[in-house]
Amino acid sequence: MNSNSMGAMHRGSAEALREYTELWAREGVEAWDHWPAFIDETADMAARFFNGGTGNTTLGENVATFQARIASALDYSERPKVVVEELMFPNVIYVWERAQRLGAQLELVPSDDGESIRTERMLEAIDERTALVSISHAVYVSGALLDVAAICERAHEVGALVMCDVYQTAGVVPIDVAQWDLDMLVGGSHKWLCGGPGTCFLWVKPELRGRLEPMTTGWMAHEDPFEMAPAPIRYAEGPWRFVSGTPSVSAYYVARNAYKNLLEIGVERIRAHNLGLCRIIIDRAQAAGLTLHSPTEDARRAGFVAVDFEGSQAASKVLIEERFKLDWRPNCGLRIGPHFYSTEAEVEAMMDRIVALARP
Repeated sequence: MNSNSMGAMHRGSAEALREYTELWAREGVEAWDHWPAFIDETADMAARFFNGGTGNTTLGENVATFQARIASALDYSERPKVVVEELMFPNVIYVWERAQRLGAQLELVPSDDGESIRTERMLEAIDERTALVSISHAVYVSGALLDVAAICERAHEVGALVMCDVYQTAGVVPIDVAQWDLDMLVGGSHKWLCGGPGTCFLWVKPELRGRLEPMTTGWMAHEDPFEMAPAPIRYAEGPWRFVSGTPSVSAYYVARNAYKNLLEIGVERIRAHNLGLCRIIIDRAQAAGLTLHSPTEDARRAGFVAVDFEGSQAASKVLIEERFKLDWRPNCGLRIGPHFYSTEAEVEAMMDRIVALARP
């Protein structure tokens, strides 16, 4: 029940890697005749988790790299401000703090409680000097969801762009970029999508794509990469313009198999199952007098529940030794994220041990 940190491995992962190695062994360098189309297919499968359409998504190694490419593509001369929530995963804040060397001015929107970000605070921070708002769909320490649509509406009123990180929600919470009117989306595969590390994705609204020319780039972002043309680069017209160097093809094989599995089940069904199991966690924790650092209302929470008590870090180590899969985070406690493969009996068994360990 640690899918909020690392989803369980799909049993077809070894076969996926075998498919990759067999093609490489058989075709050698001619495997590149197959891989670009395969990458596009896998990217479009990822897009089905957020209604991103076809031909608008590309794959990469991690979210920080995609954030950095977008940071390098913006003009800060007239709109220097970049608005980021204070509770954003530090990985992203590191990128935008460094982007200040390009002329960006980072504004971190504070939290009132260390667990959530009030929508009003976000809206107040966005003004005519804002180039970009970089947010997460869910706060990583609590699972509290942000009102992405309201933030997009305010940003567009003043001509700013919005990029949303859905790493904490893709695969367990239904997402629709069209309903949000979002500009850019980033996310990855090793949490709820169960696709292992090394496969992240970037979706850019089609009408925006041509305006962005990343400085952090590479040969695969070229209009014709195998032409090996001299500089300056001619950016690809499609989403490949946001790629850089040689992609991690093997990781994409593993992710594609996991995507197929989750898409067959359906995110709506996964969400309903997850909420039912999270309700058991919430009820058991409240009955035992434990502290919850996650919203108790289903509509305001992602896929995990943060449960805390004195000694929770030490308890997490005991639980992991006993083969209960969960994680611990500062100012959060135990993060428990059941997925479609988790059962009521498993959740009850974990909560039995947590309640016992929490007793003085």
